[in-house]
Amino acid sequence: MGKSLTQKDYWKREDWFKTFPMYKLFGLEISPFTLKIKSYLNYKKIKYKWIKNPNSKELRKLKQTSSLPFLLTDDGEVLQDSTNAIVKLEHRHSNNSIYPEDSRLIFISSLIEEYSDEWMIKHLFNYRWTYEVDQNLASKRIAASSIPFYIRYLPIISELALEQTAQHMKDKYSNMASSAYGIDATNRELIETSFKRLIDLLENHLIKFPYLFGGRPSIADFGLWGQLYGSWMDITARNFINQRPNLVKWLKKMENPKIEGDFLGWSDVHLTIELILEKEIANVFLPWSNANYNALNDKKDTFSVSLEGKSFKQNTQKSHAKSLKELRLKYNEYDLKESIKPILNNSGCLKFLDKGEI
Repeated sequence: MGKSLTQKDYWKREDWFKTFPMYKLFGLEISPFTLKIKSYLNYKKIKYKWIKNPNSKELRKLKQTSSLPFLLTDDGEVLQDSTNAIVKLEHRHSNNSIYPEDSRLIFISSLIEEYSDEWMIKHLFNYRWTYEVDQNLASKRIAASSIPFYIRYLPIISELALEQTAQHMKDKYSNMASSAYGIDATNRELIETSFKRLIDLLENHLIKFPYLFGGRPSIADFGLWGQLYGSWMDITARNFINQRPNLVKWLKKMENPKIEGDFLGWSDVHLTIELILEKEIANVFLPWSNANYNALNDKKDTFSVSLEGKSFKQNTQKSHAKSLKELRLKYNEYDLKESIKPILNNSGCLKFLDKGEI
């Protein structure tokens, strides 16, 4: 029988840390995609360390060139892209599945999550980087988490560094709001109408249900939550959200979500979920996404699409086109495609997804 290790000897072992597997989440605390992954990790009870400073020593050691956020697994794999990270983690951690038993809801949850990542980012960027009170708050938060740790102990230098970094962030993200997300004076009314309509639809749904599809969160919940909680951190958007008490309750709950029952079926949730599909996803998101996709195929730098009777113009985005292509592939590879066609057709989504082979 081998000699047992004393506590002192145990901590001397070079591989002691391997007995405490822990993931590392690198990302800003006001990033909706960082928040999305964080909520999922909490739900799955996966141990992790959150590194918020983009100039941290741990991040520099990794020599990681990919943009934030990303997740470093316990075996050294870097998971980039919040959706990809969650999908991969779901294979590793099958407890408390985020996929409903109703196979139709699996695709619908992916569709809503896609809407969250690709369209709702406009909601967040519009309020955060258009209105001065929100610009100032967000830029200071980013600056506070970005300056090197040692500078914080030098009051005069620290104050100057914070001021300069905040102004840099304000300029950077305000420009990004326009160039990447089409947020300008012309498009603003439609984006804000979309945001207010969505939170009304969710408020109505959450009167009856703890989560989107019943008693436990799906990938759609995590996607929606990251964007909405990010918006809730800002002053202007928070004023609108706080007028919807059931939405606020859900936002708080999703910080550390817990199972409150089983997933339900389409027949249980269709009355309120179908309105989200119809009024937001089929009405604004998919027409916009399809127009962007077509413009890129035509090698155009900008595109214009009619949304709710108004012209919406912006620069083309390759990442959005890639996401739509993947969503269409997912639909075309869907085993029970015929069973979901009536739902997508009734809501107006089908014509943007059923494109045959891509």
